[in-house]
Amino acid sequence: MILKNRWHTWWLIRQQWRFLLVGAFNTLMGYLIFSGLFLLFGKWVHYLVIGLVSHVIAVTIAFAAHRFLVFRSTDRWQGSFVRFNLSQLVALGFGMSGLYVLVEFGHLNPLAAQAVITILAVALSYALHRFFTFPNAQTKN
Repeated sequence: MILKNRWHTWWLIRQQWRFLLVGAFNTLMGYLIFSGLFLLFGKWVHYLVIGLVSHVIAVTIAFAAHRFLVFRSTDRWQGSFVRFNLSQLVALGFGMSGLYVLVEFGHLNPLAAQAVITILAVALSYALHRFFTFPNAQTKN
């Protein structure tokens, strides 16, 4: 009963705020995955390869969270998953190119550069997921 009431409270939060909350969790997870892999393998593996691997892990976690906790999607999961990954590929292209530019030309440490890129990607991600990945999502609380 208590768990049911807590979920009811979750759905009273506006979709945009749920996106930010779930996105904060996903962002933290993605950054921790990138950081952990970089700290473990950064001496032997290029940071862009680490960025790609961490992206694949993080996007799988993020799909489930966005589908069920933000957009309440009732579409077939396969179509949503394909659109989610296409959206993520756009975000990945933005992230990888931004990471490269900030590290190679801005001379930032890869961990700092990843933090900057992550912040910039939030607005891009919401627009992609709201209007492309989950176009039939419930917009009302």
